[in-house]
Amino acid sequence: MNEKTTYRAIFYGANPIAAGTERELEYVDGGYQQTVTLEVTEDGATVRRVFKIGHVTEEPISYRYVEDLHDTEGEADVPN
Repeated sequence: MNEKTTYRAIFYGANPIAAGTERELEYVDGGYQQTVTLEVTEDGATVRRVFKIGHVTEEPISYRYVEDLHDTEGEADVPN
């Protein structure tokens, strides 16, 4: 039995958060995560980007950019 709890994943898509960046991810319920949300701060604003798993062959598992998530509850960064 494999005791490994993480796997290698590589992210492609919207820069700079995912320009072929490799990361360690944890298995969820014994399998690969189907979607992953990464967070980055760009120009003082926090951006959350959603990535979806690509075709699974061998590690590193590829994830592709899907969309940005926006915080509608947060305060605007634009001064009045």
